[in-house]
Formats: sequence, C-alpha cells, structure tokens
Amino acid sequence: EDRRRYLAIALAQSAKVGALARSLFELARLEHGGVKLEWETFALPELVQDVLQKFELAAQSRGQQLQPVSPAGLPLVCADVALIERVLTNLIDNALRHAPDGGSVRVSLAPVPDGIRVRVEDTGPGVPEPLRATLFHAPSALGSNRGNQGGLGLLIVRRIVELHGGTIRLLDGSDGAVFEFVVPRADAAHRPEAGAGNAGA
Repeated sequence: EDRRRYLAIALAQSAKVGALARSLFELARLEHGGVKLEWETFALPELVQDVLQKFELAAQSRGQQLQPVSPAGLPLVCADVALIERVLTNLIDNALRHAPDGGSVRVSLAPVPDGIRVRVEDTGPGVPEPLRATLFHAPSALGSNRGNQGGLGLLIVRRIVELHGGTIRLLDGSDGAVFEFVVPRADAAHRPEAGAGNAGA
C-alpha cells in the first residue's frame, strides 16, 4: 500500500513537471518568434461554445455553472483560431479553479469598434492586491496562490493576445476575477503584422 501511494505521488509530480516543461517551451516559442499566426475568419460565439463544452463535466462535478453571454448579430473575427482557443481554455480553466463549489464562470461577448470584447469572470475570491499589478509579467507571480496556477498560463495568454495586436487586463472593482481582451474583427485593415505586440514582451 505504501509503494502504491509513493508511486502515485511520483507520477503526479512527474505529470506536473511535464506540464510545466511544455508551458515553458510554448512560452519561449511565443516570446521569441517561433509561432506564426494562421489568420482565419470565424464566429467567436461558436468557438466559445466549443471551449465551454470541454469543461462541462468538470463544472458539473462541483455544481458550477458555465454561462455564455453573446448578443445576436456579432461580427466575424479574424485571428488564429487555435491560439484564441488556447487563451479561452487557460482563462476558463483558471476561473473554474477559483470559483467555489456551486459558483459560476461567465464568458461574455460584446461588440467594440475594433472587434469583439471578451470577458471571463468567476465568483471566486479574486486576485490579491499585491499580485494584480504584476500578474501578467513578473516571475514573482509564479510563487503566489493565484499565480501558481495562472502564472505561466497568463503569460502565455498575454503573449497570444499581444500577437493579435491587443492587450489583456484584469478589471478592477469586481468581487471575483474578471479578465478582458479584444479579438480583432474580420477586417484586413485591422489585421496586425506578424510579430505585433513585441513592445509588451
């Protein structure tokens, strides 16, 4: 029984190290030009719905609600579908981890001049004030409770959004955590050049 327990611990730690290595490799590629965006025109509400479906079972097991909010008539967007899916996956995963049992995670879309604004918000305790200012770029974020699960993930999210010519921010004045970014609309005039966003790296 002890051997089984120690083996389970070793396997769990090995999986964590493997996931960390993959995240570090992905971040390095994003930071140093190893990723070329594949621009596509698509409907963002459909992508949001697909990503939320991946988390349905996990949310149901804790009595959590996934709430997509999308008005009719939203414009098409132009972006790298796989990378925007990664952004949504990271943010929703983080939100579910911090929403309490019986809580909720809302993904709301709204039109803005440059595209579609995305907000991912949870009913958890929010991000501690000392961490907020450095959440997306400071290595110290990796050592905190919230940053421990979101540190590398949020760095990856930030870089992907920057490559699309945008920024991501944590909104103030909310009970839980609310992250916001914009996906550019399907308009070639608004498509950033490859490598856009380097100033924020």
